[in-house]
Amino acid sequence: MWFAILITVLAAAGNNIGKVLQKQATRTLPRLVLNRTTLLLYFRSGLWVTGMLTDLGGALLMIVAFANAPVSVVQPVSGVGLVILLIFSHFYLKERLHWHEWVAAAVAFVGVLGLGVSAEPSHLEHPAISSWRVLGAFAAMVALLGCECWWRHSVQAHQHHHHHHHHISIYNHGGSGGGGGKSGASSGTTGSATVASTAAAAAAADAVLCGLEAGACFGFSAAACRTGFILAVKLSVVWIPLGLAASVGLTSSGFLLQTRGLKAGNTVVVCVAAATSSMICGVLAGMVALDEKLPTGHGMKVVRLASWLCILLGVSCLAGGTEALAATATTIVACVPPWVRRLLPRPLAVSVHRLQRKRAAMTVATGQMGVPSPNGVTTEEDEDIDVV
Repeated sequence: MWFAILITVLAAAGNNIGKVLQKQATRTLPRLVLNRTTLLLYFRSGLWVTGMLTDLGGALLMIVAFANAPVSVVQPVSGVGLVILLIFSHFYLKERLHWHEWVAAAVAFVGVLGLGVSAEPSHLEHPAISSWRVLGAFAAMVALLGCECWWRHSVQAHQHHHHHHHHISIYNHGGSGGGGGKSGASSGTTGSATVASTAAAAAAADAVLCGLEAGACFGFSAAACRTGFILAVKLSVVWIPLGLAASVGLTSSGFLLQTRGLKAGNTVVVCVAAATSSMICGVLAGMVALDEKLPTGHGMKVVRLASWLCILLGVSCLAGGTEALAATATTIVACVPPWVRRLLPRPLAVSVHRLQRKRAAMTVATGQMGVPSPNGVTTEEDEDIDVV
């Protein structure tokens, strides 16, 4: 297991460092277009080629890791590549790291050690369950995610269309009438500000949900790769390319969802949500669909759970800091629907309800004052954009 963990850390470090090297090289290179002159400039750049090969090597090592270790270990450890990236940035790019970033890196590193300590030889073996159960369970989880994405984005498109026409009617009603004067204008402005603030809150919630959906795609992508290797042993080797193809498809979908979230909301919050969801969904897919087991001893089970928690907290803090982590948690809680709140214990449900009411009141007040919304413009500018 230690070998698989080492490969995973190297793979994640290669992915992250390779992208940084390519970005550094592009500062002195023209925009990438498909013509012979530009391509030759890129391939003659030693830094860009080194970054590309490092990134490619990391991807190949990650495939080797999934072929030899469970998803519930590889996927959390892959997040530690961010720790290696920060250390690389500190020494190579001369970027100064804050004390809380070093603490977060140490916490994530402790989590990796805990995963290695809690591993057992039997965890490296393929599950003994039916191959069709593995395929069915994994397909069901992916289908559930796909249905959720389709349903949510369809409902959101319908609501956006409805709010757009409602916003125009409020604006026209508030500004019409020669004798209405200031009272009509004031009423229209207040109503427009309320609608704009509601739209801003919806955009922020959509950004977080897009980040969570993107992370789920990344987590299931890792499980798809592992599923291909498991089914190759049980059925046919043809399942390896099928698993890799499914992994590429899920990763591409995750990048699309993440891009949509980044355009609608705070970058750090979306990235933290994606990193958190990626780890949780990867572990969930490994435990449920691939029948991966916890350690047998109760003490080792506690170590495994604590290791997951350490990696989750460390990587999340590195991705956005403690303030972004708190903002992400607050935004997610604000998105909890009423039927979920009724299932929670009463003290927790009351706290969630109070937080939601407080956030709604702050959103309305923000909209009335015309401060910047999550997309970077003021609510008055949002009104003009919607009306036009």
